[in-house]
Amino acid sequence: MNMQEYLKNRVAYPLDELAKHRGEWIAWSPDGTRLVASSRVPDALDDLVRAAGENPEDCAIEGIPETDTVVGGLDAL
Repeated sequence: MNMQEYLKNRVAYPLDELAKHRGEWIAWSPDGTRLVASSRVPDALDDLVRAAGENPEDCAIEGIPETDTVVGGLDAL
């Protein structure tokens, strides 16, 4: 998977689904199409990602702000 495809998939992820994870850290699948794991404690993500069958080094980590902001605004495409 290349970065452009990851970003294309990531930006297409539904914002209402991301909003459910406010105040959490999330791990994205390597292709950016799904959330692999989420936690309020970022240090817990590696174990959660492994438990989901993914390699933590292949998953992008992102913090979702608690307050209203623009979530998912990747205009670089």
